Amino acid sequence: PMDVMEPNGRKELVALLVNMAYCEEDQLGYDPTIRLYEDGGVKEIDVYDQESRKTHTYQCIGPIMLATRNFGRHTRCFLCVDCRDKSGEKKVVVKDAWAYATRKEDGDSTVDVRDEVVIMQKIRDKLAGNKELEGKCATLVHGGVVQVIKGNIVEEDNADTAFGMLLPPSSLSEKREFRAHRRMAMTPDCIPLQNVDHVDQLIVAAADIMNVHTAIAKTCNILHRDISVNNMLIAKLPENKVRGVLIDFDCAKDISKVDCKTRPERTGTYPYMSINNLEISNVKRTQLDDWESLIYVLCWLGTTGINQDDEKLFDRADGLPIGDWQGISPEKVATSKRDKLQTPDSFVNSILAKFLKLPGYSRLRALVGVLYMKMFFNESYSSFFHGTITKAKPLLIEEEHSDEETSSPDLPVDQDEEQDEDARNPFKRRADYAENIADDLLKTLLKEREKALGRIRKRYEKEMEAPF
Repeated sequence: PMDVMEPNGRKELVALLVNMAYCEEDQLGYDPTIRLYEDGGVKEIDVYDQESRKTHTYQCIGPIMLATRNFGRHTRCFLCVDCRDKSGEKKVVVKDAWAYATRKEDGDSTVDVRDEVVIMQKIRDKLAGNKELEGKCATLVHGGVVQVIKGNIVEEDNADTAFGMLLPPSSLSEKREFRAHRRMAMTPDCIPLQNVDHVDQLIVAAADIMNVHTAIAKTCNILHRDISVNNMLIAKLPENKVRGVLIDFDCAKDISKVDCKTRPERTGTYPYMSINNLEISNVKRTQLDDWESLIYVLCWLGTTGINQDDEKLFDRADGLPIGDWQGISPEKVATSKRDKLQTPDSFVNSILAKFLKLPGYSRLRALVGVLYMKMFFNESYSSFFHGTITKAKPLLIEEEHSDEETSSPDLPVDQDEEQDEDARNPFKRRADYAENIADDLLKTLLKEREKALGRIRKRYEKEMEAPF
């Protein structure tokens, strides 16, 4: 602290002001890799590509999303064109975020499993040439950690280089939050999911997204881990068709490089997070956590409205049972979800019965009901796989020795299994067969997609036949 009432304090204040006057812009908090117009709007953005080790400059058309606070990831997205593209037709989305990263020592070449750029490079390369999935997932064009020139030195922009001058050397080695400033240029340019015109478009979009999600899990060994309304976009196509697009791999992890059996962290948005995720349980994370999130997304949209027009007919979710999923406590949200999904009756009464009574919503309600049953009460598996609550441990009654002859009650045949808590945990049992259950869920969703496309086609043909 500077006590300006003392001579030394006044001297320190003057020194601070003089030093600030001679500071480089980056030391004052400005980002030299983003140039602004005089009115403060973004003009140009530099994107460093860590594969080619070259910097590409993009001209900003306008903001798509701006950060709402100064802490956390501070994610911003801009619609841009490459300055070398004279036509201005090849639009990209530039994402700028301070994401969690793994601090490396000098000379450490280990790949950061949190690195969204590396994850998206792998997805792009592994899925290249797959026409069925083309355009259904954000595709990386260029990306890497922002490079800042400080004098004659080029440094990566991260928490340590940003605060290095403010903290003593010993503080940098202490365990504290570490983030890296990453920037990526991606395609395609899409719009939010809640721009669908009707339920059939929503079903098509959800199927597209989970189809590419499954391919990424199987082909790339990458789990998305943050399925939510915000990360599910659409592209409008001719003849009233849509294409679903999966974005934002900030929380994704390459499970081929990490042990996913224990995941001591919580990722995602409370209303859409799986129960395992909310509770930070020791059950390994699988595709089923993201499928569970999809069910929550469809439940939320079914009860509050799939688009802005339908939302206008509905005030808020606070008065509904599903409103509990907005809670500030992850433990309470998890408990609410366990209770509401514990039995088919509880799910129907507390969630499905609250779907809006609007055209098409009955089909969405039926689809969600089928997905729920295949996830939580799949008839192909025993009762140990069913529900959301670990089955009670059966009471073992020992035979009492007495002069009189007594008979002991019959014990279950699978007695050893029932005594094992993991065996009685439905989430653990389902995780062991995650790929099979996920395949069953995808098969169901893709089948509904074809039906939805048929209805969209008939609706379009009818519109074309109508007189103007």
